[in-house]
Amino acid sequence: MNPIKELIKFTIDILKLPSFRFYKIPLKNKFSGKAYVLANGPSLKNDLEDFDKGNRTFDKNTFVVNLFALDEHFKKIRPMHYCLSDPMFYQDYKPKKEQIRKMYDILDKEVDWDMYLYICFYTEKEYKKIIEYSKIKNPHIHFVRLNRKLCENLNPKFRNRLYASGYFMPEDGTIANTAIYLGLIEGYKEIEIYGCDHDYFRSFAVDEYNRLCSRDSHFYDNEKPVLKPFMNCCVAEEKPFRVHEFFYIMSVMFKSHDLLESLAEYLGAKVLNCTPNSMIDSYPRKNGC
Repeated sequence: MNPIKELIKFTIDILKLPSFRFYKIPLKNKFSGKAYVLANGPSLKNDLEDFDKGNRTFDKNTFVVNLFALDEHFKKIRPMHYCLSDPMFYQDYKPKKEQIRKMYDILDKEVDWDMYLYICFYTEKEYKKIIEYSKIKNPHIHFVRLNRKLCENLNPKFRNRLYASGYFMPEDGTIANTAIYLGLIEGYKEIEIYGCDHDYFRSFAVDEYNRLCSRDSHFYDNEKPVLKPFMNCCVAEEKPFRVHEFFYIMSVMFKSHDLLESLAEYLGAKVLNCTPNSMIDSYPRKNGC
């Protein structure tokens, strides 16, 4: 592509940013070897059972996400990396308010190992909100702000260079994408992903009230999944997703995985999908990781 056109595209992307503040990523290229990303899909339950039996290894080089701290395996694995990016974590999101508060209490009072809590939002206002809302004072917890700034329309070589700098990143779609991105820019050369089922399409329906519903479930759910409205918690007044809204988010998420695979190749790293029946088609699959 013509360098002038590339510069114009980059300038347009910069002007579209909701915030012009950039944060230095303190752990860029600080690690090596293998990392694990544990998303919270239902298949992770089997992987954690294998971990309990000694048939699978997860160590401190593990990235966990969202409400993972509520599970007993959090204190068994003692992960070094914890990722959050959903607006529900800095406001009173009623459906999960108690769970979120309990998660923050565990992080604040029970984590006795050094852990990085990555927070990924668009604006400084959101970063201030989540730090204040969490009420975390634990000296073992180190907040790390990410640069949720996009440049996906650029030439792949230039785009990957920006991603590798830590000052730009692929849009996520889910927090699992963010965790994979962190593993790559922090220097890990092999990243195994678990619990990334991403098979939402198998459980969608629209009910008699025209609400998009799903049997969304996580490995830590004790009850059998039931069909329920799929709610958008990113808006001031919670409401069900419109079908087109949710499928747009899914498109962003799967495209993000393609961008991450391109970044992995650029960095000489490998992302291996160890999730059985996962719908992600971006990474090589490795059965029985």
